[in-house]
Amino acid sequence: MNPEALEGMAKQKMAELRDAASGQPRVRSGRSWVPRQSLRVRTGWTLVHLGLRLVAEQTRQSVMAAPPAGS
Repeated sequence: MNPEALEGMAKQKMAELRDAASGQPRVRSGRSWVPRQSLRVRTGWTLVHLGLRLVAEQTRQSVMAAPPAGS
């Protein structure tokens, strides 16, 4: 087997073992490993973004419905 491929597989296995030992799942993002956020955190941020969209939409509609200034 190619020594470089074997070394890469060994590094990947060691990273998986470290992740399993730390108890925190990780996801490959681009070239670096980053911790995966929990479902609770992702759901919370999704609700925050949804709320901001609703407020922005309501603000845009109220600005469009308001009479022009100075008339």
